[in-house]
Amino acid sequence: MATEQRLRSVEATGIFSGFRNMLRKENGSWMGTSHWLVQSIIWLLFVNGIVALVLSLSSSNSQPLMGALAATDLFFMILGSATPFGVIILMYNAIVGEKKSGTAEWVLSSPLSRESFLLSKLVANSAWVFAIMVLLQGVVFNLILVAFGLPTVPVLNMAAGLTINCLHLLFWLTLTLMLGSAFQSGGPVLGIPMAFLLLQDLVMQLAARYAPWAIKLLPKTLMAQGLQLAQGSGLATVVPILAVALWSIVFTAAAVWRFRREEF
Repeated sequence: MATEQRLRSVEATGIFSGFRNMLRKENGSWMGTSHWLVQSIIWLLFVNGIVALVLSLSSSNSQPLMGALAATDLFFMILGSATPFGVIILMYNAIVGEKKSGTAEWVLSSPLSRESFLLSKLVANSAWVFAIMVLLQGVVFNLILVAFGLPTVPVLNMAAGLTINCLHLLFWLTLTLMLGSAFQSGGPVLGIPMAFLLLQDLVMQLAARYAPWAIKLLPKTLMAQGLQLAQGSGLATVVPILAVALWSIVFTAAAVWRFRREEF
């Protein structure tokens, strides 16, 4: 007598199904193309190019060469204020671009969980952003100081300052990821974080007047803390670091929750 066999549905190993394959694909979009090289050149010119130009102009004048402390201040100011714009644009293309092209719908038809789709983009893009926009810039900045005969930033101090800047960029990465999972059009995904980025000074002025404690919850506070650590100063408080880390976790969780409900 033939044994009756019944087909059973099989789940593809939970919420991290397909994560490794998707992560390999995301890394390939950087390594397998000139994307990493183009981004490296752009940010080297924009961040360290400006620093080198200012140092060169100061050395060509009759005035004394800009000191290492002033150069470090300029470097961290440019690094903290300019790179978030690049992060927002990169993450916009990573989510909304694939939605518009239909790639997201096609990829998710395979054994790939929605969590893996989002988190692989976050992990891969974060790693490359930190390497190119932060670590590379820090290394080259110290080489520029050497070229102008200035004392370099100690390695541990620079590492601490750059780590804070990575956390700063993680805020913008996860915020854009969350908005990309929530909206179909690019306007809000680009407009909301960029508006917030541009209006932070105004928000901080209002907070200083009505709720001074709220200033410590804003990501821009990390710019000053990164500089303090690079210059060898201690931190008066770790609240901004904890707050931005918590914001990043909340944004990531909200992105996953919203993307689970996305209809393709």
